[in-house]
Amino acid sequence: MSSSTSTTSTPTVTASNYRAIPVQPPPQPQPNPSSRIPVTPGVLRSIFASSRTVFEERSISRVAFFRFTGFLISCLAISLAASRGRGIKSGAALLGVV
Repeated sequence: MSSSTSTTSTPTVTASNYRAIPVQPPPQPQPNPSSRIPVTPGVLRSIFASSRTVFEERSISRVAFFRFTGFLISCLAISLAASRGRGIKSGAALLGVV
């Protein structure tokens, strides 16, 4: 009975035959500027409007309109009151025409 022994050689890593393979991070996907949706007031309004009924949206729009109109009227009243305090008699003087 003869037994055959086979020997396999494994490479030995030494300082002279070691070659480092640099590890690279996985590539990051580049953002496509055209695929991003710009966040504008219209986009935000449509997001919130989609969660309301037509009647709720109409009511909110009406309230916003009257508040904006009140803001403009109050700005005009404050401007007129301030102009009277400075002794300006005509509207043309407010514009700097006179």
